[in-house]
Amino acid sequence: MNAARRGFTLFELIVVLAVLVIAGALAAPSFRTSYTTFRLKSAADNIRAAWAKARSFAMNQACAYRFSIIPNTGSYRIGPDNPDAWTGTGSGQGPDSQPLNITDELPTGVTLGIGNTQVGTPSNPGLGGSTTVGTPDEGSYVVVAVFLPNGTAREDVQIVLTAKGVTPLSVKLRGLTGSVTTETLTPGAGNQP
Repeated sequence: MNAARRGFTLFELIVVLAVLVIAGALAAPSFRTSYTTFRLKSAADNIRAAWAKARSFAMNQACAYRFSIIPNTGSYRIGPDNPDAWTGTGSGQGPDSQPLNITDELPTGVTLGIGNTQVGTPSNPGLGGSTTVGTPDEGSYVVVAVFLPNGTAREDVQIVLTAKGVTPLSVKLRGLTGSVTTETLTPGAGNQP
């Protein structure tokens, strides 16, 4: 009688390993695209949260707050709509010792751009202040949105988030209501900036 076989041959192990390697090679691009899409959506959530924070600061501290970006990078910042706050002559601290100037980065590989926005044309011109979209800020930053103490923003704004290999996302701010929407931009559909 033959003894029962207790294992696999080397040939069987190599065949199984080869099948796994081929399956992994076919699936890897799909995983990479999914991960990049996840980072892009996470960046959109970061922008929405930053806008909510700027709007909240403006209402709580009764002064306008600006949201600025360095175009074609992932860098943004929030601070009072006051040049002294950026040059170091302002106090830099608010009530309860909360920082007034916040600088942050989006996930690696995600870049910011200003979309279909009427640069330099405020939608609420009677609400005071002179900073409009596209106004240079300190350094390489460009003002994208200014949030007012009454909970509105000076302009309707669109930011486009891009990452290599995935469809861009648009994050839109409605100036009058402060509502934020996110949409995927589809090539050829007329919604590209």
